[in-house]
Amino acid sequence: MLTASTKPMTTTARHRTTPSLSDDRTIARPDGRGWIALILLLLIMGAIYWATLDNGLASGDLEGGDLITHQYAQVQARPSNAPGYPLYTMGGWLWFHAWRRLLPQASPIPILSSYSTLWALLALGALYLLLWRATRGNPILTLGLSAFYGVTYFFWYYAVSTEQYASAVLQTLLIVLVVLQWDEDGRERWLDALAFLLGLSLAHMVTVLFIAPGVLAFVLMKKPDLLKRGKLILGSLLLALTPLLAYIYVYVRGAAHPEWWGEGDWDNAWAWFLSFLSTRQGRDELTWSLLPWNPEQLGLFVGELGLFILALGGIGWWLWGRRHVILFALTAVIYLVFSYIDRFGNWYQVIMPLYPLFVAGAGVSLRALWERPPQRLWRVVLSLLLVSMVGIKFVEVYPRADQRDRPQDAGLAPGWAILEQAPPERAAIVGDVREKLALDYLTGVWGVRPDVTAIPTSDIAQAFEEGRAVLVTVNAASYAAAESGLPLCYTAWGPTLLLAGNGVLPQLPLEKMSLVAADVGDGLKLAGYQVLSGGTAPWWVRLALQAEETPAQDWAVSARLLAQGQEIAQVDHVAPALGFTPTASLHPGEIVFDIFAFNPPDGTPPPDALRFILYRQRQDGGFDNLATLDFPITRVIRVDDGR
Repeated sequence: MLTASTKPMTTTARHRTTPSLSDDRTIARPDGRGWIALILLLLIMGAIYWATLDNGLASGDLEGGDLITHQYAQVQARPSNAPGYPLYTMGGWLWFHAWRRLLPQASPIPILSSYSTLWALLALGALYLLLWRATRGNPILTLGLSAFYGVTYFFWYYAVSTEQYASAVLQTLLIVLVVLQWDEDGRERWLDALAFLLGLSLAHMVTVLFIAPGVLAFVLMKKPDLLKRGKLILGSLLLALTPLLAYIYVYVRGAAHPEWWGEGDWDNAWAWFLSFLSTRQGRDELTWSLLPWNPEQLGLFVGELGLFILALGGIGWWLWGRRHVILFALTAVIYLVFSYIDRFGNWYQVIMPLYPLFVAGAGVSLRALWERPPQRLWRVVLSLLLVSMVGIKFVEVYPRADQRDRPQDAGLAPGWAILEQAPPERAAIVGDVREKLALDYLTGVWGVRPDVTAIPTSDIAQAFEEGRAVLVTVNAASYAAAESGLPLCYTAWGPTLLLAGNGVLPQLPLEKMSLVAADVGDGLKLAGYQVLSGGTAPWWVRLALQAEETPAQDWAVSARLLAQGQEIAQVDHVAPALGFTPTASLHPGEIVFDIFAFNPPDGTPPPDALRFILYRQRQDGGFDNLATLDFPITRVIRVDDGR
């Protein structure tokens, strides 16, 4: 039982072991339980990010934007968006190729996305260390606020998709940690580290420098005589400029690959390089007029942290100390002014490093409440409050931040559909925009069939001159001849792919087909047929029609699957070669191929026979059948083996 004389001693001891909020001294590093809590935090958040990691691409992703630009940059070591993000990109190149060497068959998309996860987890670790200082070593407040920030929408989203913004958050937090460490022990080596960290922005995200005025004010308010030390200033300036050497990589890679320069007209690589560094496109997107105000900004900003954390953050900056409030408040003002100037641009991404500074301020405010009497009540209330905040934010954000297995991530499907038709080696593929973008990604990033190239219609003539097989998709076949200026002739290569000839019908071998030489009529005979498997559609039927003389009519072709005498699936083409080579255009001796892809209804027995019908539709709407031919299915071979 405590006596009256022992109570003051207990109170005094408590005040000695718990620094006051006005005391500049902080607990610099976590203790044993603090490190355990940090490891637990990173493991849990890492599992959450992995479970929601982006692993697919929508068609819109392939059309342009930061995400796809970063992916190509990190795979091919090419400059990213201006001014190139050289340090981030070089790190991404090492990350991607190291993992691809270990997992050569893995999809590149989650590997590229996980590079953002790496930076996000490092940023969370840095925030945890900053909160440890802000809360004077309180593991519950530190863990709770770190977890809360980890499940906020923008941070979570950019932790699981291919973007660089989590690394900007890390850089900003490291700058704050270093300046606070210098404030604690006064060692000039921290000023060197601070100069270098600020200079990294010059080779990464320049907007991280928005914190520089606040940092400079924080330092000079404590040590104004630093302005008189020319040697120190010169050394700091050199350290800050050192990261600019990374732009040698941008110039070297750009000079070696003029095809990466994009739109513009430059006389040489140096002219392109200077234009690239100027970030003309980004500057052109800025809006400097005073009006109108974009109300979306306030909603997104408040929605990210909530008014409660924003208010606690501002109060915490004030409680932390006079120089601290100048550091953080000046940084916030600069970010907010920029976001207003860029109110129709990507301000909501650039402003991300400001959010954890509010969270750090909230840590100071909650620490003050934690120590208020009655302490037990406040600690229970604040613990439950943090758990609730994390849980509510997680439930709210999860459906929006989850990027794994999204239904709309079918952007690569057109490219896979082309490749499953086994194009010949070094084939030049002409497709529509979606098909070209998908094929470019699969061959250039995924590394599937790198010998195959997607080309525009303007390059068809050159491909013929190089002796390459030219394949045209059905989506591009209607305009490829007109745009190329060539008399293209088509025969079917796959269910959606045509082999093109320059003025002559391409001829393919028959030796792997079931040869029947069945007379059809009107100068035509069915030379052979073939049943293939291995594509998305489980059944492909390939036939070869030969003209013994030029037919008088254009005949459509109907192919049907039979099972136990019943038709179970049907596909019609208005002409052979997927509808692109009318029979009346055939010359004697020419053979045209056609291919039909079938998806029989579920529950039907496996097909055992084929039926081919050649027919035409009369002007009165009726039909004339030229021939009906039935054949058994005696063997099924794989697509790759059936050429």
